Amino acid sequence: MADLSQPLLSQREENKPIDHSPESGRKDTKALFAPDADDIPPINTTRDFYREFCIELKKLWYLAAPAVFTSVCQYSFGAITQLFAGQVSTIALAAVSVENSVIAGFSFGIMLGMGSALETLCGQAYGAGQLDMMGVYMQRSWVILVISAVVLTPVYIFSAPLLKLIGQTEEISEAAGVLSIWMIPQLYAYALNFPISKFLQAQSKMMAMSVISAVAL
Repeated sequence: MADLSQPLLSQREENKPIDHSPESGRKDTKALFAPDADDIPPINTTRDFYREFCIELKKLWYLAAPAVFTSVCQYSFGAITQLFAGQVSTIALAAVSVENSVIAGFSFGIMLGMGSALETLCGQAYGAGQLDMMGVYMQRSWVILVISAVVLTPVYIFSAPLLKLIGQTEEISEAAGVLSIWMIPQLYAYALNFPISKFLQAQSKMMAMSVISAVAL
């Protein structure tokens, strides 16, 4: 137990002047911000800036280019479907557009939002070196999203009455309802695809995602 009679500061420390000079602040700053091997060298000239800019740009596009390609492939699924539907008839084109934007779009937003939680969990596990937990998180996400897909399945089954309820014409609603029945496997594909994509994205394996998207397209 500390001696209460002993002063907190000795007489020598009390009489010691406080150094307010700029040099003392620089010493503290150097101690707090010590450079390491990952820091870039000081940029003093335009050539140094251009060199570091090119290095960082390569690192950025190494991850961004496969991600952009993956997004383009995923968007092309619906676009190509509408393109072929437009060659059939106007009603078929309208049915595909309504199914993609209303029924599938509603389910896509819910499934993507729930699957995005895995991105944070896998990122934390990968950063902490707990690679086994990444697989556990992905399996749990599969279970949760499959259950969510089961809950959303009636939206696909009864899409025709729902579309009529919100004011869509009867002919387009019936055609979109038939298409929605055939698109039920897409809902369960979301439940498996989103966790896998977040699992690979947390490990910066963007090239694998782009290859899978290209093969599927």
